[in-house]
Amino acid sequence: MKITRYLSQATGISRRKAEKEVKSGKVSINGKVAEFWQEVKKTDIVKYNKKIIKLPKNPTIVILNKPKGYLTARYDPKGRKTVMDLLPKKFKLLRPVGRLDKDSEGLLVLTDAGQKIFELTHPKFEKEKEYVLQLKDPVSENLVRKFKKGIKLREGLAKADKIKKLKRNEILVVLHQGYKRQLRRMAKECGNEVVKLVRTKMGSFKLGDLKSGKWKVLDYK
Repeated sequence: MKITRYLSQATGISRRKAEKEVKSGKVSINGKVAEFWQEVKKTDIVKYNKKIIKLPKNPTIVILNKPKGYLTARYDPKGRKTVMDLLPKKFKLLRPVGRLDKDSEGLLVLTDAGQKIFELTHPKFEKEKEYVLQLKDPVSENLVRKFKKGIKLREGLAKADKIKKLKRNEILVVLHQGYKRQLRRMAKECGNEVVKLVRTKMGSFKLGDLKSGKWKVLDYK
């Protein structure tokens, strides 16, 4: 495992910050200052700020029903509320998997298991995410057609894998892409506006009947 990934998983800091910390000389492997390209073996002794760090022995996975108004981040330099404010301190090293913007709600997975983060976020695994969207205006045939066919955004062609009309102003959308504020931007391109967005499923994880702001620990699989 690369030292930057090891440091991130052992301490909960982001991969970007881990690389910065390694390059600054704060990390050592077996008594020698680590290089950011180095691999860590099971027998290696890794220190960060002169303290030994280790990977978590028993990975933890928590699902949270994120309320509107919370940032999907471990901390915020501006002091705004983050999803970590909803969890006990014992989960402070968990990392959110993927993102829900501040105005969005629903299923958020947090874990200290690096492999699980990789499986849920890397495009090659094509993990499906399911959302329920409430729109400002009634769902038009044009919107459904465009969501299926694809809408050109600056990152590429944004396309829903599945779309189903639930109510006059409500749709269920399944996709595996993850462009920033993708569904809101897609709706805007169709002349509509998302007034409420709730993620109900991510890979094999489901929101179920978990109440807003509540969380629960799942068995690691």
